[in-house]
Amino acid sequence: MSELIKGAGKSKLRLYLATALLLALAVTGGLFAYAYTTQTTALSVTGAAADFASVTVNNTVGNFTIFGSYRGRIPQGNLFNVTPAANYPGDLEVSVYLDNIDQLSYKYGLLLMRIRFVDSGNSTVDVDGIQKPLTLSNGVVSFTATGLTANTTYYIQTTGGVYRAFPWAYIGTSGGTYAPSITADVLQAGL
Repeated sequence: MSELIKGAGKSKLRLYLATALLLALAVTGGLFAYAYTTQTTALSVTGAAADFASVTVNNTVGNFTIFGSYRGRIPQGNLFNVTPAANYPGDLEVSVYLDNIDQLSYKYGLLLMRIRFVDSGNSTVDVDGIQKPLTLSNGVVSFTATGLTANTTYYIQTTGGVYRAFPWAYIGTSGGTYAPSITADVLQAGL
């Protein structure tokens, strides 16, 4: 075997081996240099003058009076307006929060409001197509709306609800509040 290797070193095989090594080095060196050839481009972007949607308060829910040990009704009405911006092509996710549950729990044993997301004709625009209960136990409801028209106002409404107050001896001396505080949050859907 040793004689074969010594013989190969003195023959044309040595020349072929050296040529193949130099050729492989030239090809891989060219590929390495090619991998670092780059170009740069800039995208054309137009800045908008407003957010993708606006949320405004539109509280038309009627006033109601709380008595001790009383079960009463929460009137229906609008809570918020939601308007997608001009040229906004996406869908919206709307979340409605009962943001003072800790304070309401001093006065109420039960509080339930049915919430929906509708257009100007009172047709539901939520993909689920249902009213959702906002309660002391379920402090957030979410709606996903697709195919909304830009610059068109949509409404977050309550179709009414029910409450039950604690006895007056308890609610008259405790802290807390009678007034539910509601927050609406609008996000881009699908992100």
